[in-house]
Amino acid sequence: VPTREAATLMNERSSRAHTLLIFRLRQQASHMAEEKESMLILADLGGSEKLTKSGANEGVKGPGAIDAGGEEEVGRVTWDEYYKSRERVTETTNINKGLLVLKRCVYALRDATSQANQKRRQKLRVPFYDSMLTQLLEPALGGPSRTVILVCASQEPEHAEETVGTLRFGEAVRLVERSGETDNVSKAVKVAVAAIDAEVKEIEVLIKEKEHWVTRTTKKKNVVSTMDTGGTQLAAEEEMDLGGKGAVIFVKDEGNSTKVETEAEVTGQFAVGAEEERARMEALLDKRRRLLGKGR
Repeated sequence: VPTREAATLMNERSSRAHTLLIFRLRQQASHMAEEKESMLILADLGGSEKLTKSGANEGVKGPGAIDAGGEEEVGRVTWDEYYKSRERVTETTNINKGLLVLKRCVYALRDATSQANQKRRQKLRVPFYDSMLTQLLEPALGGPSRTVILVCASQEPEHAEETVGTLRFGEAVRLVERSGETDNVSKAVKVAVAAIDAEVKEIEVLIKEKEHWVTRTTKKKNVVSTMDTGGTQLAAEEEMDLGGKGAVIFVKDEGNSTKVETEAEVTGQFAVGAEEERARMEALLDKRRRLLGKGR
């Protein structure tokens, strides 16, 4: 992917743009009536810039010329030179605009999540189409998507304001909950999940009928270390940093300490009588998770 780099006072190799890499996977099995499409978006967002810090506005020229009298002109700047001198400023504007709209989208999604939890029905507008960046990121920010964000922040005190803003943005992203979890689940998968749910309910009835609690006492063996090696030693003649003698030395434990086997009785309550049914139900629930793409 061709990229553009330029030096600023904040970054010697600034990419001067946001970078998105989008993968689309379309597949259709023989038993599927509709084609299934998945998407993976990798986004490398440029950092926000202040012109006073990045110096991107240095060397900017104004178009036109200074009339020195008569036919003489001093310092003529053509339109090509004007736009050329503003390249870094234009890049800064585009970077900051994308980040600002992204922030507004995340905050709107966060507020929508808060209203949903409070059972409010007010419709909030999420400004995905206010910038090209958020328009491309819309599938990853809303609906049945899974999104991971890595926040990169600076430790330098002079960048404290940007660091705090970045961390607050990451906190806002954490509060967003995805919606429409089953929107792109095929009809065949829904039928299979419904059948599994019905069978699980039948098994739960059998478990209630068969299962009961018993008290059992078992013996458990453990191997413990006596910690007779390592520890501390007193060097009576060694001078200490703060003066005086008698330094304490911490000796590394090489793992050669004496091991002793101990045995203890453990008493507890155990559910018995429906072991086969519980194993069958666990297998069905695992199958249900895999059908919905949730893993374990």
